Amino acid sequence: MILSVSDVSVGFGYKKQDASACASRRKSGPKTSVTDERLIELIKEVINGLPFHGIGYKKITRYVNKILQKSCESVGKDRVLRLLKVNNLQLKRPGGSGSSRPHDGRITTDCPNLMWGTDGKKFWTRKDGWCWFFGVIDHFNSEIISFHCSKIGSRFEAITPVTDSLLLRFGSLETGIAAPLKLRVDLGSQYMSDYFQTEMKYFGIELSPTFARSPESNGIIERFHRTLQEQVFDIHQFADINEAIQSIKIFIDNYNTRWILERLNYETPSEYRKIYENSSLKECA
Repeated sequence: MILSVSDVSVGFGYKKQDASACASRRKSGPKTSVTDERLIELIKEVINGLPFHGIGYKKITRYVNKILQKSCESVGKDRVLRLLKVNNLQLKRPGGSGSSRPHDGRITTDCPNLMWGTDGKKFWTRKDGWCWFFGVIDHFNSEIISFHCSKIGSRFEAITPVTDSLLLRFGSLETGIAAPLKLRVDLGSQYMSDYFQTEMKYFGIELSPTFARSPESNGIIERFHRTLQEQVFDIHQFADINEAIQSIKIFIDNYNTRWILERLNYETPSEYRKIYENSSLKECA
């Protein structure tokens, strides 16, 4: 099943309650009492307070409205975009295009731990040269479950974040512990190796290979890699792999808890998972 935005806003139920509570307090007249001057201050507060770079106007609008929600106020994204342009506040931080291209949802899941994605990405350090980042992401909410960095990109290094993720989500590495979990991988030598495939079979994981020359079929982890590139690798020059690991860890912690995603109805990965866990849709068919 595909989890749509309407499923999140209506099916989970919590948004509708907040909206009705505010509606009862709203008076007739202008749609909002937020002046341009106050809105500009809120926009600057959001931009300066986030640990991210190149945030687009839609996400800025969402962060601003989270602040305004306490007073049952809200503003529209077109107004935020206009003020960003007029006040020269667009993409003031380096990195990122600010674009918002929604995922078509064909490889997302309606529950956690039904499909994970994993892939490797190379990055440069002055002392250690080219190094590798391997991550595991949940296709349900784009949450990074675990990651691993190494100087070489072997099959043994590629499997490390997978086993770490199994321990975090399932609590053991016993035979068949993860069934019926699927793992989306590309056709890289690490994932096509006998070692990797045998280990996945042992854990009860069904491999779901991508199509050749089709990175979009592994789009959940690929989109995260783009964000990681823009927010970390394009900005920092690392002395060695240990320095890189520290920055990557900080970013992933912030990403899971503070990076909002349009396909998640502008919630963060961790917020979206909590909403699901507290909802009546918690059980998957």
